Amino acid sequence: MKSNRNAVFAAAPWLAAVVLVIHGPGQCARAQDTNFNFQATNPAAAQKRGADADYELGRRYAIGLGVPQDYIKAVKYLRQSADQGYAPAQTGLGSCYAHGLGVKQDYAAAVEWYRRAAAQGDPLAQYGMGYAYAYGKGVATNFDQAVQWWQKSAEHGQVYAQSALGRLYFQGEGPGDTNHINYAASAKWLRLAAEQGYVPAMNTLGFLYQSGLGVGQEWTEAVRWYRCAAEQGDANAQANLGLMYEDGHGGLPHDKVQAYKWLLLSAAQGNAEGRHDVFEFKSHQSITPEQTAEAERLAAEFRARTNHPAENRN
Repeated sequence: MKSNRNAVFAAAPWLAAVVLVIHGPGQCARAQDTNFNFQATNPAAAQKRGADADYELGRRYAIGLGVPQDYIKAVKYLRQSADQGYAPAQTGLGSCYAHGLGVKQDYAAAVEWYRRAAAQGDPLAQYGMGYAYAYGKGVATNFDQAVQWWQKSAEHGQVYAQSALGRLYFQGEGPGDTNHINYAASAKWLRLAAEQGYVPAMNTLGFLYQSGLGVGQEWTEAVRWYRCAAEQGDANAQANLGLMYEDGHGGLPHDKVQAYKWLLLSAAQGNAEGRHDVFEFKSHQSITPEQTAEAERLAAEFRARTNHPAENRN
């Protein structure tokens, strides 16, 4: 069985409101972050509270941190902050409009709030603008504009934008400079996203190293990135790692138990190629009942430890 698999990309999301509100620049949520004062909600107190505190209150209502989750209240406080020009709140409010959370879904309004924040240099808003132009959400589709906004965002370290550029250069999508495949550029942006822990970039970066596309062929690097993604539940990476164990690549031993474990984990998530690999493995590999049972035990332990589902047919 081949250990080569075409990389599968999932499009980066248009930044669900919860993601935006948690991860606005300088505003990352922490579990132990419980010192915010929720008391005053009257207008006089709100004036004292300031735009950053209104944003923090909106963020907490959006994710249910210290208060019941309530998108309507989240929008209220995000708007109060956004109206004062606070970029993270403008980005969060734009995402609420994009996804219809606490307000009626309105792509044009989403783009307007993203644009205000992006003009202030907010990387998440810049990514949102790129997404809007790439997929025609609230504006006419324009890949040149999408790439320009993603480039700005990616250069500020925004992982969604880095991954989006990696995808464009990998697949050769879009007009202008992205109308051809550029694996070196793809590897550059995917590596930056992967090194920040962005799982969707890791599997494809592993594939580039395995195939020697845009980088030197390095099996150990391929295994490294497949494993990073696989251990965080990426089904394609789990299948790729299983195949690497099957063939003994990247410094791995030929290990039927580990190979079958990772293929089972991929297949259990409903991954079509993972299911195919399980079938092929059982049909063509001389794996004993004892090895099969051990692989199934290890897969069950992994799912229990990571809370990943035993089966997902969606």
